[in-house]
Amino acid sequence: MATVAPSRPMPVRGGPGRPRSGGPPARAASVDPLRLLRRHILLLMVACMVGAGLGVGTFVGLRRLYPLYTNEVLFEVRPGVREAGDVTTQVSLKDEDVARIASTQLVLLKSRDVLTGAVNKLDVQQKTDWFQKNFVKDGSPLLSEAVDELEEDLNTSVVRGTELFRVSWSSHRARDVPIVLNAIARAFMDKRKALDAEIHNENLDLFKDQQRDTNLQIQDLEQQIQSYIMDADITSLDDPRFSEAALAVGEIVTKISQATEMFSLARSTYLQVAAKLEGTMQPTHEDIVEAENDFGMVSHIRIVEELKIALRVTRERFRENHNAVLDAESRLQAAEAEKRAKTDEILERNLNAQLKMHHDMMERYQRMLEELEIEREEKSSKLSELAARQSQFQALQAQREHLMVERENDRALIKEIQLMRLRTDAQRVGVALIAQEPRELSFPLPQIIIPLGVLLSLGLTVGVIFFREMTDHRIKSASDLAVLPGAHLLGVIPDLEDDPTKCQSAELVLRRFPSSVLAESYRQACTPLVRSIDRAGYQTLVLVGGLPRAGTTTAATNLAIGLAATGHDVLLADANFRRPGLARAMGVEEDGPGLGDLLTDEVTLDDAVTEIEPGISVLPAGTPANRVIDRLNTERFDSLVAEMRTRFDVIIFDSPPAVVAGEPMVLANKLDASVLLVRAYQEQRGLVARLINQLTDAHAELLGIILNRPRGTAGGYFKKNFATMAEYASRTPS
Repeated sequence: MATVAPSRPMPVRGGPGRPRSGGPPARAASVDPLRLLRRHILLLMVACMVGAGLGVGTFVGLRRLYPLYTNEVLFEVRPGVREAGDVTTQVSLKDEDVARIASTQLVLLKSRDVLTGAVNKLDVQQKTDWFQKNFVKDGSPLLSEAVDELEEDLNTSVVRGTELFRVSWSSHRARDVPIVLNAIARAFMDKRKALDAEIHNENLDLFKDQQRDTNLQIQDLEQQIQSYIMDADITSLDDPRFSEAALAVGEIVTKISQATEMFSLARSTYLQVAAKLEGTMQPTHEDIVEAENDFGMVSHIRIVEELKIALRVTRERFRENHNAVLDAESRLQAAEAEKRAKTDEILERNLNAQLKMHHDMMERYQRMLEELEIEREEKSSKLSELAARQSQFQALQAQREHLMVERENDRALIKEIQLMRLRTDAQRVGVALIAQEPRELSFPLPQIIIPLGVLLSLGLTVGVIFFREMTDHRIKSASDLAVLPGAHLLGVIPDLEDDPTKCQSAELVLRRFPSSVLAESYRQACTPLVRSIDRAGYQTLVLVGGLPRAGTTTAATNLAIGLAATGHDVLLADANFRRPGLARAMGVEEDGPGLGDLLTDEVTLDDAVTEIEPGISVLPAGTPANRVIDRLNTERFDSLVAEMRTRFDVIIFDSPPAVVAGEPMVLANKLDASVLLVRAYQEQRGLVARLINQLTDAHAELLGIILNRPRGTAGGYFKKNFATMAEYASRTPS
């Protein structure tokens, strides 16, 4: 039996820092894609092989049923000439210029009139199977339908890094490809020549009309300038920028800026003083020092100092609770209160004086601003009138000069257009390479079809895997708990099969297999638990599981060993009256005296408790007849727990699953702290969130969650950590 320990005061819980229920809803749990895919690696390999087989079959079928041959015509964007008098063409074009010109020409090439001109050519209608088999009905050609198909099937693009653009076309017969493409190229070049001629003529007419309009505008403007000089006496005007009115306005603006700045400063100080008087802003240290240095504070300060000296002398002569000491403290407190009241009175008087001073300054600067604004408006009006007359005259002159420049430009452009029409090298587009008969298939290609089949099969498989993962709301890993409000993870206990040390049992693993990964995981979970218990002075702890087989009994045995290793005297109490298992796990008689018998006062605590080893004792559930669940919610249970507190440092209660029994919540409202056990791949996130809220609202503080047996460690990151832990433990000298 453990030695009797002094009783500890009950800890105070429910403070402002404690999380409560009703917080934000749980976020969606994140999915680790790498770990998820590694878990299904065999399925992904099978999907790749199936996709490869489908790709091969698809390629063979398309080669027989739908072969395509493709070729292209290349067009060149030529530099052309900048001016009609240039001896040679430009050296090169910028990439953006080539792209812009080529894109424009490709739109023109695919226009309906160009394609109609190509289809109308005899070699297309008579020498191609494409036209003969698809667009001849009752001996009549279906030109519109042929053009419609070309509009859909022609592919055009700009060749990056070059001055070329292309048009390509595909057909089921190789010999049809060059006939159709070259016909399109000829029709396009014919269209280009017609458009160039039309553009030259339109530009020539446009610039001639513009030249005539410019001449008329120049004549009208010269007449206006002569009339304005005579009417406004323009020769007597000075430059308004250096006039006396402009200098006066600038000086007034400077004064307004200075007055505005001083007004803003006075207003800011006024608002601060007003805020101090209203109590929304604390007085500054300088304000308080000024009040304390006032002449009216001298007597109060002297009295407080004398009373402090008297209190110190009285404490030296008498004990702390002596009436003389208490009386001296009372007189000192009263004197200090009078001093503070006097300080506040003087402080308010000083602040009111400052408030009036700054208010007067604001009114003075406000009047100054109003007078300056009136003066500025008068000066600005005169300056504006002067500037307007000068500006209007300058505008008329600038307009005339601009029109004269335009007239000269029009003359040069007319001459340039006339010379450009005579030069053949000024054309910007030409055919660089005609189409040839293709010798190989362009579709289907095995290097595309087979990988595509693999990607489709693999993508479908991955989609199904992620869909199943996203719709599975069970707790599977620590990341699923991290998104739940109020969830604090104490530790992760791996599955027995994931332990590289091959320990035989998870119960009492800290004693039987101390070098195992499970033992180290329990130690890591026990560390924050011990810190929380010692910091808050907790003595009673209940382990709560959600669904059956959550692992509360196993966790209780190992946490007890961990707590005992830190010097705590631990009692393991089995409060699972429905399916007790703590006695069997600790090697104690299952149906012997226990907690149920203590609640009926049939035995004493000494008779029911069995000491397993120094620092660890066990209290079984009791005889079957006395395992009455309702007795856990009685005053007798409260008194029994109080007795346990006097004899043990920590009492750990094992409880039944919270989903099927109400005892865990009863215990959580009677004990100091609780720990929630969550078994991976069993509890739903919603259930765990509900249990967290219930335990948070209970009397006991929820110290955290232990995640038990996450099977997702296989092939994932935890498995590598476990292997490292096992290897390190195996090399540790005994």
